[in-house]
Amino acid sequence: MAIIGAGRAGTVLARALQRSGYRVTAVHSLSLESARSLAAQVGAEAVPTAVAAVLRSEVTLLTVPDRAIGRLAATVAASGLALRGHALVHCSGAQSREALAAARAGGAAVACCHPLSALARGSDPAELQGSFFGIDADPELGEMLERMVHDLGGVPFQAPSGDRALYHAAAVLAGNAPLALLARASELLTAAGVDAAVAGPALAGLLEGAARNARRLGPRAALTGPVVRNDPATVSSHLEALRGDPQTQQLYHRLARETLRTTGATGRDQVAELLSTGPRPGRTPVPRPAPARSGTAARTARLRRASG
Repeated sequence: MAIIGAGRAGTVLARALQRSGYRVTAVHSLSLESARSLAAQVGAEAVPTAVAAVLRSEVTLLTVPDRAIGRLAATVAASGLALRGHALVHCSGAQSREALAAARAGGAAVACCHPLSALARGSDPAELQGSFFGIDADPELGEMLERMVHDLGGVPFQAPSGDRALYHAAAVLAGNAPLALLARASELLTAAGVDAAVAGPALAGLLEGAARNARRLGPRAALTGPVVRNDPATVSSHLEALRGDPQTQQLYHRLARETLRTTGATGRDQVAELLSTGPRPGRTPVPRPAPARSGTAARTARLRRASG
């Protein structure tokens, strides 16, 4: 196998493949330094071009930005390389395998194999175990990719070409939106007097537990909290506490209504009545935590003050 793109996803996948008994033969990346670093980790050769990577492999994974996928496929196809017997597989959630149509026209089999996993910089390959991989493949590649995903400890599923924007939007809502909520919640917990060094990790642990419950029970059955319990007094107190922060108050209100929609209004008439009208904003500001010492946090705090 070869890897084109030695960023976060490419690095984790290459290391995971190597650990699972696959031979990674070549790595290409815009950054030669990154290609050499990853190649050294997996016993591969850092090569200067995408065509050279494809030439040295049976299967080439394209772990590159979405905008580069079609261009790379066209470059490989235009090289004149005989592509029959080669496979190109991109790992984007936003595009189908048709992004590689130029390579297919040149004789290659093509596919998309998208890991539904949050691959941050420095992620351990073991984090892929238990992850789901959406596969959209030419017929001759489907079985091989399913086997590869199983070898990585993952769970393959069919993700047809269909509406990839909806598919990707779902992934973004699940994989990124909770982190934005976590950041907002950490600010509130710090404003409530909890040490900032504790607030983030404590709430991250709460989120991890909720995610485990959702995986085991499904999101609806895993829901907890005052909306589910039909506790309008608590919901009202939360909305009142957030009167000085209208944006967070509106966010809480909308999410509470979504929680009610998900869990059902039956037996929750009092909460439903409370949430049927918009929240009551106020003017007393919610105290914000003191800026952290990092440059990024300090700049963020200055921007907030400047924007009023």
